[in-house]
Amino acid sequence: MVFFKAMGNIKHEETRKMIKIGIMIALLFILFCIVLLILAKIYLPEGILSNIDLSGFLDYGYFGLFVITFFGGTFFPAGSPAVVAAAGVIGMNKTTVAFVSAAGYTLGTLVNYAFAYWFGIHYVQKKMGKEVYKEVVEWWNGWGTVLLITFALIPILPFSYLALLCGLFRYNIAYFILINFGSNLLNSYIFVYLGSSVAGWIGLF
Repeated sequence: MVFFKAMGNIKHEETRKMIKIGIMIALLFILFCIVLLILAKIYLPEGILSNIDLSGFLDYGYFGLFVITFFGGTFFPAGSPAVVAAAGVIGMNKTTVAFVSAAGYTLGTLVNYAFAYWFGIHYVQKKMGKEVYKEVVEWWNGWGTVLLITFALIPILPFSYLALLCGLFRYNIAYFILINFGSNLLNSYIFVYLGSSVAGWIGLF
């Protein structure tokens, strides 16, 4: 797999640190969610959300979801996958959530693409750090589009860095949007479906 080949060729400590921190945060977040779900299953009364009027939130929640996923597509740690799953938990329409989230995240990553396109290599190096930049460029030169697809499909990987490289190297924007939106649509639907399934398992409705 491209990702594991790239990880096996890490040369710079800064890159290794970045990957370790990202994986550690993701694992801790997953563990936290599992503990939270178990506690909810044990202690929350069944049908708790059935007695709450969510109609107003459901009417306007899609805009908030779009804003959060938009910032999640940039360098802001907005936790968009968790928010997408939460949308499924409270019963928002899965298909609409998937499309809104994918659109928001894709537009967010386009901001990175555009900034790198306009401001060039110094901006990108400042965002990544010079050592990480050199490493990621080597990965890009070795695997290119395959690496882009891999990072896009795995939410815990720093796709924003690949977006910067795409802008810097003038990667075909139509392909970038297609790969980005397609992978985000798939990931968003998975997360909202998981959230909906969890709500049913806990007995929230």
